[in-house]
Amino acid sequence: MKTYIIGGTGLLGSQTAKELLERGHSVKAIALPPAPPGAELPEGMELEYGDYTKLTDAELKERLNGCEGLVFAAGIDERIEAPPSIYDLFMRHNVAPLKRLLGIAKECGVKHVAVCGSYFSHFTKTRPEEHFIRYHSYIKCRIEQEELCMSMASPGFDVAVLELPYIFGAMKGRKPVWVFGRGAAQNEACDLLLQGRHDYGHGPSGRTGYGGGVRAQQGR
Repeated sequence: MKTYIIGGTGLLGSQTAKELLERGHSVKAIALPPAPPGAELPEGMELEYGDYTKLTDAELKERLNGCEGLVFAAGIDERIEAPPSIYDLFMRHNVAPLKRLLGIAKECGVKHVAVCGSYFSHFTKTRPEEHFIRYHSYIKCRIEQEELCMSMASPGFDVAVLELPYIFGAMKGRKPVWVFGRGAAQNEACDLLLQGRHDYGHGPSGRTGYGGGVRAQQGR
């Protein structure tokens, strides 16, 4: 199977490419320049540097033609700092481009789509009493991203959104998520995780703040 990856030089995108290549699939990818210094990108991945949102419909079709799979491992997360309205920024990077991208992918015959989302979507649905989307623009945006993706699934066009939790790993040349503003509590949580324990991050319900899932819509 031939797969196209948006965000091929990030931790998620590059590891996805590595796994696909090891399973005998072919991979094309696009990523913003430059590559992280010293990045160990998988051999065999056909990589292009550029901004996929700047490509015309015809240019996207040229890249997606012949692909059966599409992986979206791009966008921005809650660590970003920007002037108001931050919600508009999240929408511009995480939601709006996907409507065009998935529509073109469907036209090109792509059959399977995986979107790297956030576990905030998972907790929004399992803890509705917390009203997360009322107070947090990023979480609201992630829910809207998921709803958009699910709405675009159709016969022969399967879509899955991965509600990913914190993923402990790092690429050479990039700062891992947990070093941003990390304090004593985060240090302790990291130490517990490395010891194989998950009894940390207790919230109001007494459950751990760790989890995730997958929401998928199979075309029928």
